Amino acid sequence: MEEPPRAVRPDLPFPTSLCHRCAAPPTYVRTPRSVFILCPLVPERYPRQPVLECRWFRPTPPSEGSPPDERRPRT
Repeated sequence: MEEPPRAVRPDLPFPTSLCHRCAAPPTYVRTPRSVFILCPLVPERYPRQPVLECRWFRPTPPSEGSPPDERRPRT
């Protein structure tokens, strides 16, 4: 049985989304009622969230001295 995805940072929108851990830096677009995640790689630009699988996903390289699970996504 597959484990459910872990949240990178619970304060981010859609915390289990792969977008937060991708090397292609996502852009967070906030409106008064919604938050969208703009991806520079995918054709639809604003993928349906949360993204759990993505053929364009490239993991962010680990930061020096921090374990991979504790890397901070770019905001």
